[in-house]
Amino acid sequence: MKQLVAVGLGGMIGALLRVAIYTTVVDGIGLWIVNIIGSFLIGLAAIRLSHKSAELRLFISTGLLGSFTTFSAFSADWFYYLQSSIWLGLIFAGSMTIACVSAAAAGLWLGRKGVSSL
Repeated sequence: MKQLVAVGLGGMIGALLRVAIYTTVVDGIGLWIVNIIGSFLIGLAAIRLSHKSAELRLFISTGLLGSFTTFSAFSADWFYYLQSSIWLGLIFAGSMTIACVSAAAAGLWLGRKGVSSL
């Protein structure tokens, strides 16, 4: 039960943070901000929280960061761009994927660097 509550509370906070960014930045940029920052933080959390409680890991990774990032909005935008041009859709999908995977890798790298110096 504690784990469900942890995910639920984290999810609520993450969704609220996402909508706060979406409503304060130029249209379209919010998706990039939340997905890149969220991917970086998920990579960092994977290392830094590995020895913490299951509830804390679920709160931050699954709840907070899982609801902060958004694959569904990415998919919707991708189909929008595909309707305009297959090349535009492919460039959008490729660049978003590369940016987010790179951000997650950077988070993992930084997390390992910080752990090894402890």
